[in-house]
Amino acid sequence: MITETGSVTIHNVAKVAGVSISTVSRVVNGLGRVAPETRRKVENAIRRLDFHPNSRAQALSRKRTDTIGLIVPDFEGQYFSMLMEGAHEEAQTNGVHIMVIKAKESEAQIEAVSRLCSEGRTDGAILMLSELYDEVLEEIGDINGPLVILDRDVNVWRLDNVLLDNRLGAFEATKHFIDIHRITKMFFVGSSKSNLDTFARAQGFSDALKSIGQDAQGRQFFGNNYSYDEGYRIAEEKIYPLIESQEHYGVVAANDDIACGIIDALMDKGIRVPEQVGITGFDDSDIAIHRRPKITTMHIPTKEIGRLAVRMILNRLADLVSEPTKVVMKARLIVRESCGCGKHNNRISGDKSVQ
Repeated sequence: MITETGSVTIHNVAKVAGVSISTVSRVVNGLGRVAPETRRKVENAIRRLDFHPNSRAQALSRKRTDTIGLIVPDFEGQYFSMLMEGAHEEAQTNGVHIMVIKAKESEAQIEAVSRLCSEGRTDGAILMLSELYDEVLEEIGDINGPLVILDRDVNVWRLDNVLLDNRLGAFEATKHFIDIHRITKMFFVGSSKSNLDTFARAQGFSDALKSIGQDAQGRQFFGNNYSYDEGYRIAEEKIYPLIESQEHYGVVAANDDIACGIIDALMDKGIRVPEQVGITGFDDSDIAIHRRPKITTMHIPTKEIGRLAVRMILNRLADLVSEPTKVVMKARLIVRESCGCGKHNNRISGDKSVQ
């Protein structure tokens, strides 16, 4: 923790040294690794400006656990592994550790945050909310310790926040079918409606259809989770019966696993993908590259989200920010083959089952 005395602040030191505020914090508090040349620049700026950190605050900072809690709803899936990897890398760079806890239900999440923050096990916590759990935020709003919430806009609770613009991402995936492939007959497939990501992505799909004067009603299907099996089931039970001959369709899947299940279900029914039905996914996981056809998907900067959340905790601990911080990250469309681009770009009409 850094507290400045007099008129010289840590911001002044960072500006003179030509480095970030967090770098000055690491030099002053002795946290993390700093390149020798960078350290010399900071120390020279400190001497030049006669900067004096508050000694009491520094003494308190040395009593920290140097551990940040990361609470996620699941350990499985590439998204969570990448999130944890990004958080770990940033923590390691700053000389602190990450404690990862799995907690999916609201009661478990409240207990995990309370245990980590109130019992002094960590210096702060990062919580990923996967469901619409207002009761979680109501319970943890006054927890003693820095908190960063992922996946839910929590401005009303005045907590630090890292969000992904899921709505815009799904909008762009849907618009790709409309603008590039001239497809207007489309479906959306996601997880549970209560899942925050699915809810926002379904909204983005609906927004894109509204932009061309269409309604999403009857075109959105929701499952129980983000699995391959759910994608396969929904495609087989809901989408396949709606496919008509001589028509070209697009399916926007809420993640890559669902997209893979949809592709296999339709192909097992004799539908050609992407010639007759184009598919897009979401996440840009490894499976999107390694299967055939390669999946057009929305890339999520997952590791950077983990890194940023850790930096936000460290900035709080160093008293570098006072107001709640909200950062909104954007997904990026990665065009491959499953949408109909690349080598598979010829539309095929004819019988419903095209061989």
